[in-house]
Formats: sequence, structure tokens, C-alpha cells
Amino acid sequence: MQSELIQIETIEDASSLAALSAAARSRGAELVCRRCLNIGEAIAGVLVMLEGDEIWALCGPCWRELPRGMHAA
Repeated sequence: MQSELIQIETIEDASSLAALSAAARSRGAELVCRRCLNIGEAIAGVLVMLEGDEIWALCGPCWRELPRGMHAA
């Protein structure tokens, strides 16, 4: 039976988020909340799926809705 669990890394420190945002802008993109798609909200954290090439940027309100243990806050 194959496990359906995925390993993630959370990124929530300001300097790392600024670097990710700058890298996205240098390619003509913006980090936008993956959950609510609100371009007016600042990104508070990023979930990196370690098994693939996917990242999910989340705004402050959506980040705070994550289950405890998913992030340090």
C-alpha cells in the first residue's frame, strides 16, 4: 500500500519570502495566495512539496487557518 502522505517544508521568515518574491518577479510573476487568490494580501508563508516541484504561497489569513504544527506561528 502506497502512502498518501507528502513531506513539506514551510518557509515563513521575512528574508526568505522576500527572496522568493524577488525571484518570481524577475521571471515576470508574482507570488499570490494559492488558496484565496487575493492579490492584495501579503504572502505570509510558503509550503514546499518536497516530493515534487510545487510550492503553495499563502496570505496571512489563509496561513493562520493551517492546522497547528504545519507552521511555527
